Amino acid sequence: MLADGGRSVGIVTVWGSLIENLYVLPSDYRKGYGTQLLLFALAQCEARPTLWVLSNNERALRFYLGHGFAKTGAVKPLSGALFEIELAKVTHPFR
Repeated sequence: MLADGGRSVGIVTVWGSLIENLYVLPSDYRKGYGTQLLLFALAQCEARPTLWVLSNNERALRFYLGHGFAKTGAVKPLSGALFEIELAKVTHPFR
């Protein structure tokens, strides 16, 4: 969890090298909190970091692609036209 002034603004979970649940409150977008959480998560990863993004979440896709992730080509169908896209860090800055 990331707090600012005693107020929770975001969270992230890491399982091995899988980054999950990176969320920032919409009212706190574009303040650097997502980058802080991502850098923390990368430092926890045991190997090449990966994550999954909903296909309709263009904001998250831009964020991760801008932070050195790339699409692996793997997808997970969910419902109808909705699916998840796997991304992996192109280079790991901590290894």
